[in-house]
Amino acid sequence: MKGWLLLLCVSLAILDPLTVIFSVFLAAPSAGPYLDQHPEYFRMILVSGICRIGLMVGSLYAGLSLWRVAPGAVAAARRYMAALFLYSVFSLFLPGLVGVSEARYPGTGSSNSVNAAFTMAYIAVWYLYLSRSRRVRATYHDR
Repeated sequence: MKGWLLLLCVSLAILDPLTVIFSVFLAAPSAGPYLDQHPEYFRMILVSGICRIGLMVGSLYAGLSLWRVAPGAVAAARRYMAALFLYSVFSLFLPGLVGVSEARYPGTGSSNSVNAAFTMAYIAVWYLYLSRSRRVRATYHDR
């Protein structure tokens, strides 16, 4: 395995999970004192953290399946990307659902929108790669 396919495997199996570990287990606890004063932020981090841990498991599964050239690996990667896309859409509404308003906390919505847009672009690029790549077809042709 080499090239873009290897990069996708590394991204799904290593980089994406490390990003979740950093944000959920390292960055969020450092905001502890602030969260005591703003329970709506705590709710947002809690819901987001639970969703992202679930996505991390899906990312690991998809990445390792692709790496091992397991049956159904491409379908697993596509399911993960679909779930990540749905989470990105959900994350746009999450601040409002838990009571974090743009009026009270300026900048929350705009940074969330930018993050969701980058994530959706990332998903689109890799989804297209999985759909159109000759290397993917050759590697997983009978799986």
